[in-house]
Amino acid sequence: MERRPFGTTGMELPEICFGTMRYAAKTPGDDAPSRAGQRALEEALDLGIDFVHSSYEYGTRWMTGKVLAGHPHRDRVRHAIKVNVPDWGEPKFDPAAFRRQVEDALRDLHADRIDVVQHLQRGGIERLLGYDDRAEPQRVADLDAVLEPLREVAQRLRDEGLIGALTTFPYTVGYARAAIASGAFDGIVAYFNLLETEMVEVFDLMRDQGMGFIGIRPLMGGLLTDARIDRAALPPGDRMHDAGWDRAYDHLAAARAIVDPEVGEGGTARSWTSYALKFSLIDPLIASTVVSINTPEQLLEVVAALEGARPDPALLPRLHEVTARFRAEHGVRADGAGVPQYER
Repeated sequence: MERRPFGTTGMELPEICFGTMRYAAKTPGDDAPSRAGQRALEEALDLGIDFVHSSYEYGTRWMTGKVLAGHPHRDRVRHAIKVNVPDWGEPKFDPAAFRRQVEDALRDLHADRIDVVQHLQRGGIERLLGYDDRAEPQRVADLDAVLEPLREVAQRLRDEGLIGALTTFPYTVGYARAAIASGAFDGIVAYFNLLETEMVEVFDLMRDQGMGFIGIRPLMGGLLTDARIDRAALPPGDRMHDAGWDRAYDHLAAARAIVDPEVGEGGTARSWTSYALKFSLIDPLIASTVVSINTPEQLLEVVAALEGARPDPALLPRLHEVTARFRAEHGVRADGAGVPQYER
């Protein structure tokens, strides 16, 4: 597994980060999907995918802890965790809550250090707004109140050797710009795929500050895979037939004029799954991409997908032009559900 630098932190990360959102049941048990997830993580570690993303919200950390408890190389594993402070309904940043989430993760993962803390600020906004552009002014305004106590508790945890890089999960470009300008973060963790290219607008700002980037959702919830790229061929009842995905498929149609020549014979990838995963690493700033891997078969598909030629970086600005134009024309953010911003 190839490794890439994460900004100027000194860390080198494998191109694939093992995502644990759905790889096991929410509660400990001996069910078949959880056993498959266990084997997938064990085999990933054997292949050099020793970077693992988790969150207490996922409810699957028990399995990660089970795998790592007696693993002979668990000291080599790098961890990224999501920390939500302040959370929904919480008016202020609570340093004790931040520390508690870090310490809980260290205990559950049998780890000595969390290498990447992915901070997500939820407090101060209505839950129904989510994180889209309507909530951005409030979230940016609230960032000022969060920064000083966040810096202080993060530095204490660093001094104790418990965490490494502090990153932000900004959701919107405006929040990302504010976070970069603050100088408080070592990097950004954000959605990045063929249809969610918004963060490219701040890549140069990040480079100038020596920041790193980790992408999430490279396959856009399964849409950018061979199994679901052709909506008309999906069987009745497939979740991608839901109206919430209409906008995403419309966006995909607009992007395919650029991407289609890259997939198949004569292109840089033999399949859509392969191309989407390669694209998620198209810029050198991107250290790693978080892929939800639930079975050993998926793991092998992901590893094989990265073999061969990579997309030309010149395609990134072209695809981002499609994204910007699509959003301007339709007033939507092409996220995992394709939901119009103004209807969220």
